[in-house]
Amino acid sequence: MTTIEKLLVKLIKIPSFSGSEGKIGNFIVSQLRGFKIRKQIVDGKRFNIIARKGNSRKWFVAHMDTVAGNIPLKIDSQNIFGRGACDNKQSIAASIIVGNQLTDINLLFTVGEEFDFAGAKKAKRSGIIGKKDSAIIQEPTNFEIITGQRGVITFTVQTAGKAAHSSVDKQNSAIQKLISMLYFLEKKKWTAFNVGLISGGIAGNIVSDRAEATIVVRPDNISEYDRINRELRRLDAKVIIKNDFKPIINDAMPFPVKIGKGFSEIAFFKNSIKFGAGNIKFAHSDNEQISRTDLNILLERLIDLIQSI
Repeated sequence: MTTIEKLLVKLIKIPSFSGSEGKIGNFIVSQLRGFKIRKQIVDGKRFNIIARKGNSRKWFVAHMDTVAGNIPLKIDSQNIFGRGACDNKQSIAASIIVGNQLTDINLLFTVGEEFDFAGAKKAKRSGIIGKKDSAIIQEPTNFEIITGQRGVITFTVQTAGKAAHSSVDKQNSAIQKLISMLYFLEKKKWTAFNVGLISGGIAGNIVSDRAEATIVVRPDNISEYDRINRELRRLDAKVIIKNDFKPIINDAMPFPVKIGKGFSEIAFFKNSIKFGAGNIKFAHSDNEQISRTDLNILLERLIDLIQSI
């Protein structure tokens, strides 16, 4: 196995679900060479890692957390399988190795990207990456350079009813109200409308007094983003906005405009692009994997890209 393959395997063996990134953070610090390193506390014991070398205005950024779910580590002749193999521990491994090779570079490793972007938000508020700095946000892109992305609006719709025995003829059911509301929203044809969570009720023979659903939509452009926000304010239900990010195009970067469907930390850093090895279709899946060939190619590609900025 190559150096980056061995490092990735070590990273995969360290669980780092969102909220539990401390162990992998300490491991990353132990692997860095020649950097001035600072742990930036985000909340509780969770921390970002800020590593600086030389006088560079360029950054590699990679998030340390993964979605939940244990996937057995497996290695065959073509791929490495495991939670984080694609998203995003291959990026961490590449950042460490390339960072150790270069004499003038900065690294930022963040927490909470898969949940609430707490790490990136903290880094932005602190001005870690300056307005004149450039950043490569490392994510699986199949080596495409992504210069922008859809927005993302995450919201919860809550409905209220009145608890009663299920035999009553005239029911005031929160769940039935919620079903009608979701049907109404789906007909609006918002981009990438997805009902991710739904809950409510107490028992099968009790009319539900409460229900809620968490929904994510990803507006393609500012016009759709504004329209969705206007329509959410008019809904006949309680709406709680959890994430509200506009679509972004970082057109100051010297690359053709390419808009990604997924949301990433380029939302928080002005002069940034998204780039990396791996196919996003394997991220978050029970078959998460990274091509060993692509993993090894990534090192050279990153060096070429950071030098071209």
